[in-house]
Amino acid sequence: MVEKENLPYPVSIVLFTRYPDPGKVKTRLAWDIGDRTAANIHGVFMSKMLMILLREINGVNIIVNYTGIDYQTEMIQGFDPALVLDIKQGINSGVLSFIKQPSTSFGERINAIAQQLKEVIIIGADIPGITADILSQAIECVKRKEAAIALTKDNGYYLIALPSYSDVFTSINYSLGNVGQQTYTLMKKNYNSASILNQSLVDVDEISDLKSLGLSNLIEENQPIISVIIPTLNEVNSIYDTLANIVKQAETSNNIEILVVDGGSNDNTLERVEEFTNDYPNISIQSFTISSLGRAFQMNVGLRHSSGKYLVFCHADTLLPSEWDHKLISILSHKNIKLAYFDLQFNSDHLALKWVAWTVNYIRRSPYGDQVFCVRRDYFKEIGGFDYLSLLEDVTLFENKINYKQCQNISHAIITNARKYSNKNGEYTCLSIFKNVGKNWLIMAGKKILKLPACQLRKIHHGSQNEYQLLEIPFQDKIYTFKYHFPNNILHKFLIWKKIYYQQSMDELIPVIFKYCQGDDIFIDVGAKVGMVSCLLSIMLTKNRIKTDIISFEPDYSHYQLFKDNYKFYLGEIRNKITIENIYISNPKSYYYPDLKEKSLKSMALDEYEFPNNKKISLIKINLEGNELGILKGMVKTIKQHQPVLIFHNSTPFITHFLDKKHDMNNIIEKLNDLNYQVTRFSGLSFIAVSDNI
Repeated sequence: MVEKENLPYPVSIVLFTRYPDPGKVKTRLAWDIGDRTAANIHGVFMSKMLMILLREINGVNIIVNYTGIDYQTEMIQGFDPALVLDIKQGINSGVLSFIKQPSTSFGERINAIAQQLKEVIIIGADIPGITADILSQAIECVKRKEAAIALTKDNGYYLIALPSYSDVFTSINYSLGNVGQQTYTLMKKNYNSASILNQSLVDVDEISDLKSLGLSNLIEENQPIISVIIPTLNEVNSIYDTLANIVKQAETSNNIEILVVDGGSNDNTLERVEEFTNDYPNISIQSFTISSLGRAFQMNVGLRHSSGKYLVFCHADTLLPSEWDHKLISILSHKNIKLAYFDLQFNSDHLALKWVAWTVNYIRRSPYGDQVFCVRRDYFKEIGGFDYLSLLEDVTLFENKINYKQCQNISHAIITNARKYSNKNGEYTCLSIFKNVGKNWLIMAGKKILKLPACQLRKIHHGSQNEYQLLEIPFQDKIYTFKYHFPNNILHKFLIWKKIYYQQSMDELIPVIFKYCQGDDIFIDVGAKVGMVSCLLSIMLTKNRIKTDIISFEPDYSHYQLFKDNYKFYLGEIRNKITIENIYISNPKSYYYPDLKEKSLKSMALDEYEFPNNKKISLIKINLEGNELGILKGMVKTIKQHQPVLIFHNSTPFITHFLDKKHDMNNIIEKLNDLNYQVTRFSGLSFIAVSDNI
């Protein structure tokens, strides 16, 4: 804490910032350009801001209020080296101070520093447009006892100047889009004079902000050349050697980042990664632990967090050849080449394994993931990365997204572990090798000839799971896999197995829901089952930069648990908050749920649920399960207050099942008409109700 009486000047400028730690700063910007690049750009902005304060502003105290790291010395190391000398001189003269922020809310933090310093100007570090002239205007306002605020283009603020202390921070709702106006309104009430500075600037949160400021060049200047993405699962015996090989065999290792994405290892895999980090402190490496159904999920998370111009998807038991980085860059620098890969070689001289490698290198048309896929990051993000498959994500990539003619072989071999071809004793025999080859052929035949989904073919290697089955849903040119409970109905299973029903259902339902999501609003999913609608909608909202919160209610506990698992699978593609509630939404006078086994389940009417303040409920989806009229009666107050669009969705493909549930659509329509709603059928047996006031 800085004592005001020890400061040389009456007026202080406080720079609120965070240590440029990849994955912790500029997370919205990182969504498009990667964690490390976003962190580097944050460091550039932070250095520029402090440079202006130290070199162009006189007669004020400068206080860096930081978070994200424990010690001042580490924070200083995050600045541009050319600036470190000025920083040390400022500290020695008493003009510059560093204060670690407490772990409280943003409003409480800036309120505390304002209360402590009294005459204060507070600024952020992510406004590249701030100039010494703007800061000088703010200083003059404080000196003449006038409060001032400078607004951002998105209705926030980047500077606030206070001639004396007044709490204009802690009562602000920072979740709304008018924080700047809220703060200015309080300032006018609490000060004799308050003004808005003329210069409205852009705070950099998204890649579009960089482009609008003409700063796109910062991306290429601050991104690593190569990101190596390694999916791991119980790889304690191989991961260290793989990481060391990547560094030692590279022509230039100082512009490489490594991302290890672990699928939930129960050995010491991540401890070995930590050992490598300690042994190679100059190598940028991040590690993540995620819920996963296979490599595709892990590699897509790596894609999401990567920053490199080129991506290398390397298995954890694979060794790269000498100067591998130079070899792949020389090929991928040609824009017509979309993907490069290496020749395959096993770490055993067994003749049958040499035959397997030869067939892969010279007979097979498209490569396997074992051969290390190398792609340009911008192109791979554009096509959406890998499909979310539990198996065959490498094969499907060529079938659905990349033409084999756009690929090129790098005529040097990687060395991969042949362990999957060994027997139970770890020995390589012709029987064990051809047994594994036979499984692979069986899987490929099932995919090519029978057109079976990967989740069914996965059982050949991994067997069945008693507690759940897997369901693949093609949606918007990508395949997503969910944990699911299949009803004991052969026709239903067949429709799902052949991806007929749910593909059509999602393609029809989610665009209708998306149409009515407005941003900074709420979508309610009543009877969410295993969360397919909520997850896919959130992915769609994320792609379109729409900030809709999702609240999902699922009374069946087994579905609720699977929903939580499915949500974790797709955190890499979701930016919208999903709240999952194991609550039965009902009529307040009758908590009857026909399929409910857990009698202790919490039940309530939707009107009784406490929703976030100051957010509009724009849309409510209700599954047609025979209880929707009771649900409707328990949400009349919510309907009258928010006038949301209502969707009554038939979640089963069978008309007989729909009729068996005894849906009373006539009474539902009558009830909605009384509430000034018009009801129409939008697909099959699904209905939409829109208020006359919309």
